[in-house]
Amino acid sequence: MRRLAVARVFGLAAVAAGCGGGGTAPAGAGGAGAHAGTGGSAAAGVGGSASPGSGGATGVGGAGATAGSGGSGATAGSGGVATKRPWPDSTAKTLVLADQLPGSLTAAQQMFVVTHMVGTQKLTLAQSQPLRALQPNFLVLHYHLAIWQSAPSVTFIVDGMSWGNDYPTVTTHESWFWHNQAGMRVASNNDGKLLMNLGDSGFAAYWAQSFIAQSVAGDYDGVFADSASPALLQAEAQSPAEPRLAGTGARDTAIAELGGQTYIQAWQTFMTGLDAALRAQGLPLIPNTSAFTTGWDNTNYGLTAGAFIEGFADPSFAVADWQHSTTQILDLAAKHKIVIVQNYLGSTGDVAKRLYYLANYLLVRGDKTYIDYFASDPLEWYPEWGIDLGAPVKTGATVADLAVGGAYEREFAKGWAAVNPGASSVTLTFPTGARLATPQGGGAIDAAGDEPGTISYAGVTSVSLAAHAAAIVLK
Repeated sequence: MRRLAVARVFGLAAVAAGCGGGGTAPAGAGGAGAHAGTGGSAAAGVGGSASPGSGGATGVGGAGATAGSGGSGATAGSGGVATKRPWPDSTAKTLVLADQLPGSLTAAQQMFVVTHMVGTQKLTLAQSQPLRALQPNFLVLHYHLAIWQSAPSVTFIVDGMSWGNDYPTVTTHESWFWHNQAGMRVASNNDGKLLMNLGDSGFAAYWAQSFIAQSVAGDYDGVFADSASPALLQAEAQSPAEPRLAGTGARDTAIAELGGQTYIQAWQTFMTGLDAALRAQGLPLIPNTSAFTTGWDNTNYGLTAGAFIEGFADPSFAVADWQHSTTQILDLAAKHKIVIVQNYLGSTGDVAKRLYYLANYLLVRGDKTYIDYFASDPLEWYPEWGIDLGAPVKTGATVADLAVGGAYEREFAKGWAAVNPGASSVTLTFPTGARLATPQGGGAIDAAGDEPGTISYAGVTSVSLAAHAAAIVLK
């Protein structure tokens, strides 16, 4: 019988699902909007309503748009795409891919970013080139809406250098827009972006051409396609009302304009084609799928090179929703997809939530799995991101494979990540010599580029996890 050492209790209050942080343009520009929201209960069959989002339809096509994408020395293995810059292997290391970084970084902050993070998104060349001068393989994603045309007043990066909007061009092609049965265009009731007709071949060709042209112009390493999930349409694509997409309509309603397909079936055809077009140019397509908590959503999110899972592992999730979401992420990671998970903090000092996000990431981490969470600005760093657990000893095909003592646990060469998504506390035991990691500090990266925060360790043979809490334990 082992002697009981110090037990630590980590509590975590449930909160509403987070909403995304959108792009920021230079002064006077509209910027790209927030990412798709999350939430909802799978048991109830209701998905997450979208947070205010925009972003953008693409800008220009033009001859020569596809030139220069692959490049010599392209690397394979990034969601099956031969990319011009390597996507770093995350098998044995926590890797941070930040949301849009601010534009005015000091030299010290630039150095911190490229030595601590693997990439970011939504940067112009004027912002990305100084970072790549320090680290040539620093990744930058292009930001673009997946299935919507941005509202006319919203701007986004159109040519790698400037912010604009191609609405004046797109609006001349009425068949490219989705229409309800009254013949009216359907907009988001959150922010006015316009739903597009995925069954129109002209639209599909323009979208692919524009994605490629903008990515080449901006020297981007892939496309983060925001607000992509069909599960969002039930609540968001209702201005004016579109009954065919209400409730479970995206899955269940055969639509004549889509050749008798449901919206989800048409989405899968569209995304397969868009992914293939980008893949041929060395550009991974990474749609924002939200957090997989809509139980009726049977969309195949494995059709693209990767997925951006916003609002992942929120402590407000019901256990069934958490299980469904985590199993889907495990499946994507097992298929070597690029997986970017992101959620949000109410404050930098919410250590319990930070550990919950990180431990959930560790449960699913594969070879191309990246994380970010922040309170007010992506230019933040948290000391727990540097905890070295090494390579995994165990990986689950489903989350059930990771169930241990009423919680979920994954063992690594140098420790364990444990998560309790349930409403009751659980106690897990560990071998003699185990050490519980507790972060102190963390948050904004100051102008001097100093690394904020530290980690302390305490010996334990058991850890009591409160409801919706997690712990990281080293051997």
